[in-house]
Amino acid sequence: MSTRQQPTTDSARVASPSGRAPVRVACRVHSGLVEYDGYSNDAWSYPPDHGGHASRIFIDVDDARLPGVPTC
Repeated sequence: MSTRQQPTTDSARVASPSGRAPVRVACRVHSGLVEYDGYSNDAWSYPPDHGGHASRIFIDVDDARLPGVPTC
């Protein structure tokens, strides 16, 4: 998972944590479309501990809508 300054792949990369690890998500937003490995999604999350936005394609959750997480 890479985090970016803004929720789009055109934005500068802020961090690239390696491996699988739990992340805390502060808010969510729909923005730039990401296509990867046969998936496409315009949903992004903001994990504040990583200093930027991450495409939800790379966040493994049971409910991709992230119920209870506010909109950014």
